[in-house]
Amino acid sequence: MDKKYIEGLSGSLPRLGYGCMRLPVRDNKIDFEAAKELIHYAYNNGLNYFDTAYNYHGGESEIFLGKVLPEFKRDTYFLTSKLPVWKVEKDGDAEKLFNEQLEKCNTEYFDFYLLHSLSKKSIETVEKFKLYDFIAKKKEEGKIKNIGFSFHDGNEVLQKFAAAHKWDFAQLQINYWDWEENDAKSLYETLEKLNIPCFVMEPVRGGFLASFAPHAMKHFKDYNSQASIASWALRWVASLPNVAIILSGMSSMEQLQDNIATFSDLKSISSEEQKLINAVIEDLRKINPVPCTGCRYCMDCQYGVDIPGVFEIYNDYKKSENKQIAARSYFTFMDEKEQGGNCQKCGECLTKCPQQISIPDELEKIHAEMLKIKAELS
Repeated sequence: MDKKYIEGLSGSLPRLGYGCMRLPVRDNKIDFEAAKELIHYAYNNGLNYFDTAYNYHGGESEIFLGKVLPEFKRDTYFLTSKLPVWKVEKDGDAEKLFNEQLEKCNTEYFDFYLLHSLSKKSIETVEKFKLYDFIAKKKEEGKIKNIGFSFHDGNEVLQKFAAAHKWDFAQLQINYWDWEENDAKSLYETLEKLNIPCFVMEPVRGGFLASFAPHAMKHFKDYNSQASIASWALRWVASLPNVAIILSGMSSMEQLQDNIATFSDLKSISSEEQKLINAVIEDLRKINPVPCTGCRYCMDCQYGVDIPGVFEIYNDYKKSENKQIAARSYFTFMDEKEQGGNCQKCGECLTKCPQQISIPDELEKIHAEMLKIKAELS
């Protein structure tokens, strides 16, 4: 397993980290034995960084790791969790939540601890309840070894917040699709300028970059038929110099073994390979069945439908042809009122769309297709 040492961090980190948000499930709960097998296999093959959070698997992820990880010597693995900032509503909440997490994880300290999923809005909570001071104090007490934050907002917000405090690391969504499409590049460069090591989440974009339309995948398969599509995304992120660790949420032994193989013989992306990645990106851009630009002029819908959100999920589905991801994005991560089926065909959005999309008709069609996918998978 490829390792990387960065001054200020605890020891030599594996470049690949285990994100424990997508562990195998059975009957809507973590499949304990299957997940335990994955954790043991990872640990025995040099992958000893485990990332969880208060809300992963409905709160089960921390409990699961608290049962499995103590089977290993505590100083032989790295354990990461995150403070659910959205649950801090009054003084004392952070202390209560943190102690609860220590208990659930069956540990006396976290090697890495983050303020979770920060945006401009949640940063107001961080400042109101002095949550940076709270985690800094826990670091002084030895209950946290390294402090950081995960981030989901624009670069202007990141620049101000990251520069306001002393951080050991920060976690961003970085991958070759979001690099230009969602300006992940500027976020990465901000951390680089501030000398803050970058931890990467969603390097394969929730599976989107693990499998996509056959004609786009052909670029990679013709070049190297033995390499998985996901390995290209992982290697691309690993080629960025300020990336310390890359998290992957592996839910099967096949995914785990493939990722470990990628990092056991890690090779940077060459200029020739970058041209292939650029070709894939261009092919995926052309797959845009609903010509929505995400301008949001159609919003807010008086009935609560997330019009651009529905179109983005559908367009991503047509790019990836991955029904599992589409169903999860539409039915799990989107509220029912936000789905296309809640459209009342009032027509208000039609007068606002610069692309002149027949929005009610598209929403109806997409919702019917998503229901069909859901039925196929169940």
